[in-house]
Amino acid sequence: MLLVVLGHTITGCTTGSQNSFLYNVIWSLQMPLFVLISGYVTRYSRGCCDGKSLKKYVYRRSLAYLLPWVVWTFLIRGLIRGNGNFLNPSWVSYNMDSGYWFLVTIWTISICFGFSEFFAKKIFHTKVNGIIATSLLLGLFGIVLLAIGKIAGMDFMGVKLTLYYIPFYWLGYLYGQFGEKLESMNYGNSIKSAVVAICTLVWIYFMYNVNLFGLPDSGISIVLRMSSSLTGCIAVCGLCKGLFCTKENKSGMRFEKLGGAFQWAGVHSLEIYLGQYLMLNIIRLEETPLFSTVNGLALSFANFILTMAMLVVVILLTNQNKYLRLFLYGKTK
Repeated sequence: MLLVVLGHTITGCTTGSQNSFLYNVIWSLQMPLFVLISGYVTRYSRGCCDGKSLKKYVYRRSLAYLLPWVVWTFLIRGLIRGNGNFLNPSWVSYNMDSGYWFLVTIWTISICFGFSEFFAKKIFHTKVNGIIATSLLLGLFGIVLLAIGKIAGMDFMGVKLTLYYIPFYWLGYLYGQFGEKLESMNYGNSIKSAVVAICTLVWIYFMYNVNLFGLPDSGISIVLRMSSSLTGCIAVCGLCKGLFCTKENKSGMRFEKLGGAFQWAGVHSLEIYLGQYLMLNIIRLEETPLFSTVNGLALSFANFILTMAMLVVVILLTNQNKYLRLFLYGKTK
């Protein structure tokens, strides 16, 4: 989510940033990495094993994603900010990428996953068969979404974006289920290290040789984008593992490596995603600088720090009120 803010910062206050190496890195990682992690953390949930748990799951996901989407789209962007387009449901439904499309996409994927897991557990009682069945059912839901896109249009309610990100969610889910088993196998860690190394090299090649943002929306472009994003996600997750956590040294004392600020950003990632649009690029120059210049880099850095500082203050304040916390962020506690 910090990459999302950084990407919006450099494109909003400078010119030529889309052709930079940094933007290529940001574009390849930001949402694919977030969705992949969302799939991975399903391993910590109890799962939808019966009707009661499924109903609770759907309610929680709808509260967490759909309520903030409605409030921020129609009330804040439409009514308070005075953007008439965001008061038009028809325009919003076909222009999801102009607003808070990610909330609808992650809601759709998580709901499809919840129902897939529910039916899989009803049919199978073994873990492996249940995982396979969940995967197949999730794929079936993807086909249904594709059919909806063909009928209503691929831009309708972000169907195109949802279909693009489902594989990342699924791969995160699979690794969450089998990752520890892989590491416990003979040579498991060696295999994992080799995969991370290969993916890192492939990702670096993509970053230097393919302008992902500039690719047309064709089949081969989608494959290139997904391949670069997947290798990038694997590289970052593999190389950064252990950097952002609390550990013990030999004397038993606990210390944080880089965890504090990043952990806070992770907990409040939804708030960061929602609030950033209102606080981007406060500082502007009379003449918009090139990103690759000293002025461009300095302006981008200053705006990013200012945006994050303002977001921290706003998030801390609004979270003090249970009603604002509920309606703005879909959080009950």
